Amino acid sequence: MQESLLSHIASSFISEYENVANSSVAYLLNKYPKAQVALQNILDVDNVPTHYITELSTASHGRPDVTGLDLEGNKSVIIEGKFWANLTPNQPNNYIEELCDDGKLLFLAPNKRLGSLKMEINQRLNGESDKIVISSWDNFLSLVEKENNENHNPFLASDLTQMKELCQKMDTEGMPPLSASDLDPMNGRIASHFSDVIDECNAILREWKHANFTGLKTQGKKYGHGFYFRGYDFNCFLSFDSYNWYVNDNHTPIWLEIKNHEWQETEKINHALNYFDSVNSYGNKYGIVLHTGMDKEQVVNHIVSKIKEVLDTKIRPAVARDGGDITFKRFKDGVVEVQLKGSCSGCPSSTMTLKQGVQNILRHYIPDVKEVIAV
Repeated sequence: MQESLLSHIASSFISEYENVANSSVAYLLNKYPKAQVALQNILDVDNVPTHYITELSTASHGRPDVTGLDLEGNKSVIIEGKFWANLTPNQPNNYIEELCDDGKLLFLAPNKRLGSLKMEINQRLNGESDKIVISSWDNFLSLVEKENNENHNPFLASDLTQMKELCQKMDTEGMPPLSASDLDPMNGRIASHFSDVIDECNAILREWKHANFTGLKTQGKKYGHGFYFRGYDFNCFLSFDSYNWYVNDNHTPIWLEIKNHEWQETEKINHALNYFDSVNSYGNKYGIVLHTGMDKEQVVNHIVSKIKEVLDTKIRPAVARDGGDITFKRFKDGVVEVQLKGSCSGCPSSTMTLKQGVQNILRHYIPDVKEVIAV
């Protein structure tokens, strides 16, 4: 999803992320009845307020994120938008006391935090309360979107896109409260080992005849450690990248980024990567999956092997620019016959291009294709 204006502006005021999100919730609920219907469904109540205020002071000196007032001015709904910050002393007990008899307290949180948040709330309550509802930001916004699909409002759709991007950004970039496992010294040891693995891959690739390191260097980065190199005519960056590891919810910390000779991301490279491994490819980035039980030497050799494989068999054939051409002749009994023209005809690498490029792509999209041959 492309970054929206709202998330971009909010990222400049990172300490105010939650305030921006909560103000946006109040805005949606005040402006769009469809958002109110979605809230009604989440709370499982017959009706909800039509007027919402942010940070309305309470008798216990709390400041709930969003408060919904009924026609008599009673607090019938309180909404607490949480991302990764801890509960405040007033949450949830004092807020429950502020509600009217049939009022509801709603906590909105990232999907990954719902379980721990529920445990934390129940500990403070010494049990459960029928006044508390815990749901995700994604669920709330999806329900609003569902309501909007029935009678489309383009303005609401635009606002929802902005909100989704903001919540996604908060979910991926926010820092959760530290746990004992976060502070385990083994985490530092593992990160150190992955950096060592990258350095050893660097040393091995320098011996590869198709790699060039002239003018390029190893460098630290915000979320890890990596190095640049040229593989054939492609500019590459191999790194230990904790950000992509987490954001893509992928089981690997090792990432290979591939661009053309002008350091540009191209659709052909992206398409070839996706065809090579659609599960672990994201644009021009390829997550090299590791396997449990591998020792350090096996990890290094596996990474280097995958780099050579993807450049040799997918990227290079897919984006080859050799002035040649291939034309279709006929298809019979699972065999595609083509004619090589121009510089492709008689080229030593044409067989590899044909088999590892054209044939693989055709077989991927057309299962009936068994083989591609030149005639």
